[in-house]
Amino acid sequence: MMTASLKHMLRAAGMAVASAFVTTLAWGQAVTLTPSPTGLHEEVTLTIDVGQSEQFGLKAILEANPGLPVYIWTWAPSDPVGTNGSWDSSNDDMQLVHQGGLTYTLTFVPSQFYNDASSLYSQGISCLAKLKNGAPYPGLEDLGEAKTEDFNVGVLPKLCEEKMCVFPETRREDDFVSVTYNSNIDVDLTDIDNGEVYLQIKARATDGTFYSMVPDEEVANTPELRMKPVVDKPGFYRTVILPVEHFEEIIPEGLGILTLICYPLKPGFTYPPDTTPWDGIYYETGVPLLDCE
Repeated sequence: MMTASLKHMLRAAGMAVASAFVTTLAWGQAVTLTPSPTGLHEEVTLTIDVGQSEQFGLKAILEANPGLPVYIWTWAPSDPVGTNGSWDSSNDDMQLVHQGGLTYTLTFVPSQFYNDASSLYSQGISCLAKLKNGAPYPGLEDLGEAKTEDFNVGVLPKLCEEKMCVFPETRREDDFVSVTYNSNIDVDLTDIDNGEVYLQIKARATDGTFYSMVPDEEVANTPELRMKPVVDKPGFYRTVILPVEHFEEIIPEGLGILTLICYPLKPGFTYPPDTTPWDGIYYETGVPLLDCE
């Protein structure tokens, strides 16, 4: 029988190989994103080198007509807030800045540019470059549509921009899950002594019950729940768990895990009561798990 750890390793290895293959064939150096690592709420610049395009007509069209404006058409991590426009008439806001030659750029803030940027790090940015009208260019119809092929650029996340950051963004109960806590911006749990931070981890099982290794009052006395300081990042702490293994002796046999609930604690600390619990307990971070193969 294949163990959870082995299945995770095989899945991770397969994803890495697939990613490398797609990056080499479909992306190359045609699209780059700076800065990297990239912040979800910070300004970034996407650069498209149409000279690297190997399909469709845009490259040849621009070589013959270098003054034509070029537009981005993007669909991942989601559609842009202002929409792409229509294929025969791109939204003017999608026009790229010509940097010379066949190089074009767009500067934006991911969380403001996309309708939903939550999957930025798991999906990357998918896009292509095109003329305002993406149809074949008059006189050069034999080249095909006035566009490049589809590109995808992977996005490397910054360590943690929020109080609690979870990686990967989509995960199963047999995947390793990393939880990073940024105490520098925590207004509730403060004055941490000797880096002593613990992470309470609860699992909502398929029977609807929440299970944990120990109750809150015992978390700070449980070494297995102590978070590790992140090297060279003062105030950052991290815990990595394999949910199916962590809860193996806690959740009754035959039940699966739907969601994890995490929150940091320190010795002698109790969170003030939540005055609006219907919005979700303010100090808890939910970590949904996929239940599909």
